[in-house]
Amino acid sequence: MADNNKSGIRQSYINELNDLIGYQMENQVLLDEYVLEILKRLTLITKREVLICTNDKNRVQWVNIGDASTVNIGNAEMLYHVKALNKYRVIHTHPGGNPRLSAEDFSAAKKQSLQCIIAIGVDEKIPTSFSIGVPVVEEGTMEYGQGLFKTLKELNKFPLEHYILLADRFIKDDPNNRFDAEDEEERALLIGLDLPGNKGIELVDSMEELRQLVKTAGGIVEEEVCQSKNQIDPTFYVGKGKLQELIKVIQNHDINLIVANDELNSRQIANIEAATGTKTVDRTTIILDIFARHAKTKEGKLQVELAQQKYRMSHLKGLGIVMSRTGGGIGTRGPGEKKLETDRRHIRKQLEELEARIERINKSNQLNAVQRSKNKIKTVSLIGYTNSGKSTLFNRLTQSEVVTKDGLFITLDSTLRKVDPEHGEYLVSDTVGFIDKLPHDLIKAFKTTLMEVETADLLLHVVDVSNHNYEAQIEVVNQVLSDIGSGNKKVIMIYNKIDKLTPEEQDALLLKNQVAVEELALYISAKEGMAIESLFDIINRVLVGEKREMQLLIPYDDNKSLALLHEMKVVLAIDYQADGNLVTIEMTDDFPTHLFEKYQVTEV
Repeated sequence: MADNNKSGIRQSYINELNDLIGYQMENQVLLDEYVLEILKRLTLITKREVLICTNDKNRVQWVNIGDASTVNIGNAEMLYHVKALNKYRVIHTHPGGNPRLSAEDFSAAKKQSLQCIIAIGVDEKIPTSFSIGVPVVEEGTMEYGQGLFKTLKELNKFPLEHYILLADRFIKDDPNNRFDAEDEEERALLIGLDLPGNKGIELVDSMEELRQLVKTAGGIVEEEVCQSKNQIDPTFYVGKGKLQELIKVIQNHDINLIVANDELNSRQIANIEAATGTKTVDRTTIILDIFARHAKTKEGKLQVELAQQKYRMSHLKGLGIVMSRTGGGIGTRGPGEKKLETDRRHIRKQLEELEARIERINKSNQLNAVQRSKNKIKTVSLIGYTNSGKSTLFNRLTQSEVVTKDGLFITLDSTLRKVDPEHGEYLVSDTVGFIDKLPHDLIKAFKTTLMEVETADLLLHVVDVSNHNYEAQIEVVNQVLSDIGSGNKKVIMIYNKIDKLTPEEQDALLLKNQVAVEELALYISAKEGMAIESLFDIINRVLVGEKREMQLLIPYDDNKSLALLHEMKVVLAIDYQADGNLVTIEMTDDFPTHLFEKYQVTEV
């Protein structure tokens, strides 16, 4: 508050100035016309410097008036920060019309660690002009620099938030500060676009999915900003106006990570980081980071490294802050964590070596699949959207203890187990979950893991039916199946997690299971074991067909045919007749009937 006892200014002027305390200007301006007119008029009347201080919300905190040598820029109520600039902005007038900041102005701004200091040149004979002093980071140092403006409109276009962010980053990285320079906690701002013609998963659900991805990757989501646009901005992903909003959010919430809901190109990453001073990654980077966390086998780790290197190769020019970080954090984990060489030829060599090693694994897996086929061992592969309950169902079918928990991409390495012997003779594989906006190159990198899907005799498409967006998730999975060439596989739709529905909804869905075989669809709860016996039954029916009995009269001299029946484990009984062995067998659709047609007596 201004004090007329010290300034010798008429009380009415003091009151008018004090009335500004608590006034809040619009967020998009540094100074508005209303405040400017009051400051100019009081300056011309009193021939003194008039000063106001606003906070980062543009609310006037305190005021002062006096000579250049006596007006006080600071205030006893100021809250000081050691991790960032103080959240204050000083605006004051210069009687005589010279807007340039004085040495005393710069000294005060530096001492108080102000976000900015603005001077207004006020004189009756010349137009009002302005200057602004802001912290400028260059070559490892931070000093206050000055900008001059002829109009208020030009002043209000100044990108102050950009300078604040860079200064705050500099202060945090300064080893002379009394706090840890390495910021271990990743505080994320999520950004997404609602584009016309977007089909499938709605933006609100896609952003919630991104939130879960960041959480699974170990980050903390602080804020979320979305924008409706006709198309993705090729420069900043979002529009320029929205970018300014992002900068304010980053500043107010101490954000140190931006995560885009779509894949960004190298130019967009570089531009966003340059404008905000904040590490920027996209949805693909988060997914790769989660893959790196969950890959346990040599095969899985190789696939993660291949995917990481392919991504980095395509984004080599734009990895900015991410590339320069030697510490950890989202986007830096996994087998590809060591410092990435910027020589493209070297990266290509790494890619060739990785692809060769994975190809050797693929050939080995193909041989295993061929051997299983020769031995007539059927395989069933679980597929589905991530977090649909595949691993829980896998454990039910195989009596295994694969890790299951609520999270995205908990399963990365393909797991193959024998089904519970009481319910059949086939193998079950649990594979990585699919997700919306999964880049094609990423799918190709995980071809080894998805090979179990390609070679399977039957796919169980597991769906979280409790998710209101499950139909769109089904479309995502079907598209990925088509991409990997498995779109024509025999599929049973498994609508899981009915335990999350109301009892009435559960009863209605369980009734539909009466036609499960015909519809190739079943409603279950893997967690609670609901309808699991029906699932075993439908799998066996689809894999081997309906069982039926047949009688064959095999001559005593054809020991080879009898031995073959025993080898196929289809013999139920043998009755020794005068003409030969009357053998009763239990057969299914895959039984080689043509080999025994001449001995067929009857089909029971």
